[in-house]
This record gives sequence, C-alpha cells and structure tokens, in this order.
Amino acid sequence: MCGGAIIGDDELISDIGNIVDIDNKNYEYFNFLPYAILVQRGGKIVFANDELRKLLHCSDESVLGKSIVSLLQLKSDAIFSDSINESFKVIEGEHKIKDFQSNIIDVDIKCNIKQLNNCWYEFFVLRDTTIKKKKYTDAIKKAEKYTDILEGLPIVGMGKERVGITIRDASERGELQEKLFESKELYKKLIDILPDGVSIHDGITYSFVSDSYARMLGYDNTKELVGKRLDEVVSKENHELIKRQVENLLYKDKMFQRAEYKFITKQNIYKDFESTSIRFWYNNKLNILSSIRDITDKKRIEESRLLLERAIEYDKLKTEFFSNMSHELRTPLNILLSSLQLINMNTDTKGNINLSSIRKYTGIMKQNCYRLLRLINNLLDITKIDSGFYTLNICNHDIVRIVEDITLSVAEYVKEKGIEIIFDTDIEEKVLGFDADKIERVILNLLSNAVKFTKSGGKIDVSIQDLADYIYITVRDTGSGIPKNKLNSIFDRFIQVDKSLSRRSEGTGIGLALVKSLVDMHRGSITVESEYGEYTQFNIILPAKVLADEDESGICNTEINNDLDDKKVERMSIEFSDIYL
Repeated sequence: MCGGAIIGDDELISDIGNIVDIDNKNYEYFNFLPYAILVQRGGKIVFANDELRKLLHCSDESVLGKSIVSLLQLKSDAIFSDSINESFKVIEGEHKIKDFQSNIIDVDIKCNIKQLNNCWYEFFVLRDTTIKKKKYTDAIKKAEKYTDILEGLPIVGMGKERVGITIRDASERGELQEKLFESKELYKKLIDILPDGVSIHDGITYSFVSDSYARMLGYDNTKELVGKRLDEVVSKENHELIKRQVENLLYKDKMFQRAEYKFITKQNIYKDFESTSIRFWYNNKLNILSSIRDITDKKRIEESRLLLERAIEYDKLKTEFFSNMSHELRTPLNILLSSLQLINMNTDTKGNINLSSIRKYTGIMKQNCYRLLRLINNLLDITKIDSGFYTLNICNHDIVRIVEDITLSVAEYVKEKGIEIIFDTDIEEKVLGFDADKIERVILNLLSNAVKFTKSGGKIDVSIQDLADYIYITVRDTGSGIPKNKLNSIFDRFIQVDKSLSRRSEGTGIGLALVKSLVDMHRGSITVESEYGEYTQFNIILPAKVLADEDESGICNTEINNDLDDKKVERMSIEFSDIYL
C-alpha cells in the first residue's frame, strides 16, 4: 500500500493520498472530476472515466483491455521504449487523435506512474484543447456542485491493493480555486436569500443551516442551530416520522423524501413546515440536505376552508331539513283539512250523514294523524339518542317469533299493493336479549321502505339465519334500488335517494338514521346492498346473548300477552302512514 504525491513534468498530476478501494471497482468518484482520465496496468487500460468516454464518444467495451497507444491511434514512435519515462515523454504533450465518430480533436496528454506491490499503474489525463474554455466552464460548475468532493475525494481504483489519487491540473489551480471561492460565496448568498430554509444534518444534529432556516424557526443567528439536535426542534409527535425518513435516506437507498412536520420555534411556538430531503455528501460523509417551507398559513387557510365547507354543508342540511319538515307537516295537515271539508259536504243541513263517506274520510284523517305522530316520534327519539337519554328495555325474547309476527302483520297490507312477501328461517326458535319494541320498529321501518319503493308485482323477502354467536336478519326487495353514490350516506340523517319535489315516495330521511342508531345500541350492525333498478337488501347482525336474570322459561312473560297484538297493529299503522294505497 502506498500513498503520496505524484509529480508530472509540469505538475499536472498531483496529490495522490486519498484511499482507493481497488477490490470494489466502484469508480463513481472518478466521474466527479472534470478531466478525462485513463488508468493502465500491465500495458492494458483498466479504467476510463465518464469524461474520457464523452471525449472519445465511446463505451467501456471499446476501451477496456486496450493500450493507450492503440486506443488513441498514436504514431508508431510513441510505442513504449525500455525506459518508461522515455516512453512517457513521447506520449506526453499535444496530439491530434480521432474519436469513435471519426472526428479529429486536439488533446493535451499528461502522464505519471506508481508502483504498488510490484505492479505498475500508469495514469493519463487528457485535455481537449479545442474546447478548452468550455471544459473549464464545466469544471467550475462541477466544482460548485461538488466543492466538498474536490477537497479530498475518496476514489475507487483497480486491482487488489488499495491506492488513493486526487488529480488536479496545477497550471489552472490558482484560477480554479479563485473561481471556486467566488462560487462558494455566490452559492452562500443564493442559499441565504432563498425563501425556503436549507439545512444539512446527519439525522441527529445540524451541521449547517441557512439564514432563512434560522429566521423561520425564530433564531437570530445560524450558530444557535448548528450542533443542535433535530429532536429539540421537531415536535415530539413527528419524531417517529423523521426517524423513518432518516433511515430511508441513509440506510435504505431512498434518494428523496417529502413530509410535513411541526417544528418548535425558539419562542416555543408550533409551526407547520413542508420538508423535502435528499441524500448529500458533505465533509466527506453522507448527510441529508433538507429544505423547509412554512405552510402554517396554508394549513390555517385549509382548516378554514374545511370549516367553511362544513358550515355550507350544515346550512344546506338545515335548509333541506326545514324544507322536508315543512312538506311532511303540510301534507298531512292539508289532507286532514280536506277530509274535514268533505265530511261537512257529506252532511246536509238537516243533519243527514253519508256514513260510508264519513268512514272513508275519518280513515284518511287517522292515517295522517299517524303520519304526524311518526314524524314527531322520530324527531324526539333522534334528539334523545343524541343527548344520551334514550334507553333500551332489554329482555330475553324469541327473535324468530318477533320478526315472523311483524312480517305476518303487514302481509295483508302488502298484498293489497300487489306485492308478494315471504318469511324464511333456518331455525324455529332463538332466544336472546333485546328490546322487542325497538327491534319491531327497526323491522317495520325496513319493511315500510321496501313496500314504498317496490312496484306491484314485486317481492319482499325477510329471512333469519342462526350464526351461533350472532343472528343474521335480511330484508330484501325487488324495488327501484339505491344509486351507488348514495350507498355510503344512506344511513345519514335527512338523506333521501330522491330529493325532488316530484318524488314518488314520502319521507323525511330520518327513519334509516334512527334504525342504525337502534341497531348500534344493541351492539349490532346494519349494512345495505343494492343494485340500482334491481334490488335493495338490508342486513342486520345482532349478538346472540341471553340475559341470566329471567324466569324459568327464559322468555319474558309480556311476550305471550295477546293484548300486544293491538299495539303491533298500531305500530304498523304508524310506520306505514306515509304510504298511500
């Protein structure tokens, strides 16, 4: 292993001293240098950098394994003599050579040699003198981008030994260093006037921050932040996020990361920043270069926009609610008034009454009284649920019998509309704890919807399945179905599939919201499936839990009270009150 300075005839090649890992054949750092470089061992080229390939318009396959004499098609008298130094004198200097596109170019070649463990390495630097000015401009640009690399770049070389080289053109060193210094100052000024803050860190502490970065975080001087830990500046809630991003950049070969963080300013104020980070070589080690942009105001505007959207949505909801309520209240009241007028018309001045007409109109009046009662009940129940004052009377009941009785109680009514209704179950009895009144109300509401949206000739199926720990109840109809864009909001309050004033079916949009609340209170769940124009199916799952404190039969005594039949009829009348035959 050997290191030191290699001195050419005019000091073009110098400062071999950095470590070169010969085994790895990782030549990427050679490619940062603004010179065309060839390395030869045993008279064969073992490496050519990017600049050399650009200069000759060739590939690695065209270069490796050849000699510099044959590659550059030098004159025959340039063949190596017994004295390597004498041969170098022939090769060194200006030559006209032909590139791989048959273009003639002028180059200036400088050479040197180093022996390592009885193996000679020859180094050649080629400069295109035909475009010298352009090459120097490119060199300055690269120097501006890789200032840290030019100061002592670790370069990977060829073979099994380790050798290090940094090659500089000594004749241009002064000019390059002066321009490099100017470029550093220029870049520092540019970084400091950028609206975004710039920092360099190793994932733990800052090694550089720009003036704007310091100002954004409330610091008067960049020195206050340099050496400070990131976890002192970034909000605790973002520590895991920044840790993951550092791991991605430094250890998982991710080249780019972007995220939003909360930073803590010097004044202990939390501010939102958008951060963009990349891997970056700085001071001869891998660091992270980050730029941040203050998005605190943007976030506030976004939050305000969301609040405004919610307010607009709430106002729209409120308007729809009052519109629906006005319609729902006015319609039965108008019918009641019309019925009263018709009753008066069917009673003459002598007191004679047309009883058949009176019965017809009082029936209509009763239905619309039920409709008003249903509306008021739903509003009151929703209010109670919201305020936490709605309670369940949980008792052990046979769920199969409850659902079957409700289905049979509406069968005649449904038949009058020309709709077929079928009840099916895979068990004869299943006792579990639930509030019978509330579950009856749930099933009646779903049946009411099914009847409301199913035309004559359609079918409604009600079924129960025993899933051991759960009971699965479905209500399916062959009605108009629900559009896909309404499925996710069908259980929201005041949502109606058809909001038009000419809609065929009445309703406030409260019923399904109440149904979901009642099922949720039983620790169950309700979902909907639908194909618009084909069918709608509501699925209810209830936990099959039995209460321990019941009589020996395991079923509440009130369940077999025949007096409840009248209540069921009244409940059905209330739930079906907005459906007119």
